[in-house]
Amino acid sequence: MKQVLFLFVIIAVICSSSMKLVNDKNTLAPAISSISNLYVQNITSLDSFLKVYPIYFYDSSYAVRERKYEELAYYFKKAAGLLIYFEPELYYKRLVSPFQFEKSERKGFFSFIPNHWLFTGPIGNEADSVLKKEYSKDDTLAQIAFIMDATTRYRQVLREMKYRTHLSNLNASGVFDALRIEIFRISMLDIANSDFIIEEAGIPSLNGSMDSWLLYANELFKQLPSSRQTLLNKWIGLSAQTKEFLSENKSYNNFNRMYFIRNCLIPLSLLLNDLQSELKIPFKPKWSAIRQDAKYIYDKNVFNVDFFAPNTAAYYSAEKAKLGELLFFDPILSDNNQRACASCHNPNMAFTDGLRKATAFEREKDLARNSPTVINSGFQKKTFWDQRASSLEDQLDSVVNNPDELHSSFDRVIERINSSPEYVALFNKAFVETKKNGIGREHVKNAIGVYERTVNGLNSRFDQYMRGDATKLSPEEISGFNVYMGKARCGTCHFAPLFNGSLPPFYDITDHHSLGVPEKDTMEKYKIDPDGGLFKVTGNGYTKFSFKTPTVRNSALTAPYMHNGAYKTLEQVIEFYDHAGGNKFRKDFKPDMAGLPFLTLIPIELKLTEIEKRDLVLFIHALNDTSAASAPKRLPELKGKFVGINKRKIGGEY
Repeated sequence: MKQVLFLFVIIAVICSSSMKLVNDKNTLAPAISSISNLYVQNITSLDSFLKVYPIYFYDSSYAVRERKYEELAYYFKKAAGLLIYFEPELYYKRLVSPFQFEKSERKGFFSFIPNHWLFTGPIGNEADSVLKKEYSKDDTLAQIAFIMDATTRYRQVLREMKYRTHLSNLNASGVFDALRIEIFRISMLDIANSDFIIEEAGIPSLNGSMDSWLLYANELFKQLPSSRQTLLNKWIGLSAQTKEFLSENKSYNNFNRMYFIRNCLIPLSLLLNDLQSELKIPFKPKWSAIRQDAKYIYDKNVFNVDFFAPNTAAYYSAEKAKLGELLFFDPILSDNNQRACASCHNPNMAFTDGLRKATAFEREKDLARNSPTVINSGFQKKTFWDQRASSLEDQLDSVVNNPDELHSSFDRVIERINSSPEYVALFNKAFVETKKNGIGREHVKNAIGVYERTVNGLNSRFDQYMRGDATKLSPEEISGFNVYMGKARCGTCHFAPLFNGSLPPFYDITDHHSLGVPEKDTMEKYKIDPDGGLFKVTGNGYTKFSFKTPTVRNSALTAPYMHNGAYKTLEQVIEFYDHAGGNKFRKDFKPDMAGLPFLTLIPIELKLTEIEKRDLVLFIHALNDTSAASAPKRLPELKGKFVGINKRKIGGEY
């Protein structure tokens, strides 16, 4: 009898587990079905539009071409939301990739332009007067050939997509996760027109993204029981307010992005979270840069720092971080015991050194490039200006072994560490396996990497304002944010909320750009800086003079600027961009630009007013947060033959 009862219990448990899985699959089934149908309709509409898009470039007016380009932006973004979620690699490699070029198979005038420039260009959308003045008949035919080829390739990508498979596997947790990631992405990228850059597409693309998101989300809110009318009414009111704001604000440069984020996008994000909680839908279990339980993109602790670690041994622990901090400030990492990581990354200078180019190991010369800040450097998949390292840990190999930096070796460093019972105890506590196997190079690297990923600054006055404290920003700073995300196009490359080149919402890509940065800060006599940048690593001519996109956070404290420290002030940097970067000097630098057909900066001047430039600088100042800037009070003592260096200076001599 006991065996029979036990068997019934087992069966009941199994059935309960099965029911739970089935329920998770079938919860909100009507809404998921409706969302799936809407998504397929959006893909079909985009494909149909692409089919006829080239027709408008044979014999049509500029007004028609411009209108059709705006429609292209709208249809594309209306279909893009779930597409990005399901197949981000396809989206960023074959549709709207960043400016990371490879040689095209295409021949002729547009042979150097990647296919995604159908959207980014827009190719063929110049004014009639420009076409007649600057383009020959052959050039015009080449344009049309490019448009036809690009649209054909895009339609092929759409046919290759596995969206029906993705949709068939979509459950309640998945659909909430998809909509959450999409509203975050809109808040970071579409609000800045990052996929299109050209301002004509800015408002239509934002409308496309929002229209599809609101339709999808509405299907979920329709599942609320009548007893939750209050939550449903909030949704009805907020979605109507959002649509009204978009319908009334059509000017790209005058669009109040701050208002839209704080009064529409953040409340929509919070309301989606409330709905998920009300319907008792669990968060989708997954490993990602953005925490699954983040309510909105400016939420506290929105990022999962371990996502950026190269391996599980580099995941955070307080013991590893404490050890890493000591090593970061300890000159025993250098051959002469006088230089430390903190020599070039001083916490009192927002973890930079204030120099145009960092001081080399031999004091009489400089390193090749400017020292970037460590603050928030952990939120990226590539490091160094030329992106030659894939993590903070890998970066240390180049720094420790480089004769111009620390001029040392890990064997030498570990020998000194092993002479210190205090250091050994700290390693044993942080990495248990070192008790048996000893301290190795990876342990040193991982400890410093873990520490650097704790050096974060995401609680600036700007962040506090975005979290609801309306006293933290002035009207001028708010205006500066709107300029940053709009007319100045800063947000198209320095992506919010990190304001660096880590591409949201998945953060697997770290962007880089060739801007035509001059050798010196003069605007009178121009010579491009000869540093080849990524080209030295990749050998790809399309990356010549290209450098990783740095963070704008704390940049008010980290002068001088650019990879070579050419500019001393933010005002100079803004002036450089206002004139479309190095595009202003195209005739001057062409002889030096062999292998690079064009800069990755749109050759259109921003024409910022003096007030807009001032407000932009004020906003950048509002991004300051150096709360992580601290240093240890003492360093562990060494024993034996190394006892003589126990008076070494915390952070190094130079």
